[in-house]
Amino acid sequence: MIMVQSTFQLDSKNKDEVIRLMRSMVRLCRQEHGCISYEYYEGVTDPYQIILLQEWENGDCLQEHYQTDHMAEFLNKLGKYLDRPVSTRSYVSQEEPAVSAHSSEDLPKPEQTIH
Repeated sequence: MIMVQSTFQLDSKNKDEVIRLMRSMVRLCRQEHGCISYEYYEGVTDPYQIILLQEWENGDCLQEHYQTDHMAEFLNKLGKYLDRPVSTRSYVSQEEPAVSAHSSEDLPKPEQTIH
């Protein structure tokens, strides 16, 4: 599984327009092959900071997502509504099967790569 976290700092004048774009992206991306979850979150202390958390089955599914027409259109429109460039981090997890006979302290920690 791969998780991507993106941080958007919106300009204060166009938040409603960006939220409309983001709602459309949620609807479209959740229909894509390999999308586990896709959601935007508004900052509690800064309502113009939006965090996107998305989870994909694997890197191939994520790369397919990056090649979609709706992603290209979103990125094309998004730039004019931001105060600074988008910050993105990717997390890759090698998930281990759950073992019910052991406590979580006894289980090996999954390997993670943070970019």
